[in-house]
Formats: sequence, C-alpha cells, structure tokens
Amino acid sequence: MYHIAVLTNSETQEAFYIEQLSRFCFERGLFPKMDCYHGQELFFDVARVNAPTCTVIALPGVEGLNAVEHLRTLFPETRIIWCSDLDFSLHAFRLRVDYFLLEPITEEAFQQGLSTWSDGKKTSALFRTDHNKHNNEEDY
Repeated sequence: MYHIAVLTNSETQEAFYIEQLSRFCFERGLFPKMDCYHGQELFFDVARVNAPTCTVIALPGVEGLNAVEHLRTLFPETRIIWCSDLDFSLHAFRLRVDYFLLEPITEEAFQQGLSTWSDGKKTSALFRTDHNKHNNEEDY
C-alpha cells in the first residue's frame, strides 16, 4: 500500500496538494494512506517508524532543501516531488528527486509530476510553463 506524505507549512498549499493527490489517485483506482505534516521534526519522527512511499515537500527556500536532503539520506528509495520558491533544480537532480516544481505551482504541472511518479520515471524535471519557452529569436 502506498503511503504518501505531504510536508508543507501552509494550510492553503496542503489543501491544494491533498485535492490534487486525491483526484489523481481516484482516477487510477489507488487508495493510498495520506498524511500531512506542518513541521519537519514531526514528519521525520513519524517517517522513521512508517517510511513514506512518496513525499511531496513544499517548503520555502533552504528549509525545503534541508528536508529533501535529510529525507534522501534516511530513505534513498522514497519518491519525491519537491516544490520550491527558489530554483533548486540542480540540487533536485543531485538528490535524485523525481520531479521538481518552481512556484507558482499549477494543477497541470503538479499532475505531470504525479504522472512521473506513477510511470516510475526518474526525471528530476523542472516544469513551469513560463520558463519553458525555448528557441526564442531574442535568445540568439
């Protein structure tokens, strides 16, 4: 059985991620255990006893980086979607994060990250529509 953990310090973000996760899992006939945490200390205390299969980490700045690094050290096989207000995409790649999203997070981008989880691909991808404009003439 999947155990999905959401680590954030915002109730608004928590509601968004739980809604997206619930919809995604329901559409695929999955019924995982989902837990939300508002503090790293409680999250890691519980994780040591009941390691999550998948984790969404949506903490600001270096706080998110520290959480991802610590989680990866404790549980190398845990799948991670990391949402941040700072561009830590290179760190995400180094830490083998399944999907990295730069705020603001859209439903489409988060759903793509969830699809990466379910497909079992390790991409460490960065997806943000207004940053993915390539080959513009003014770039040359």
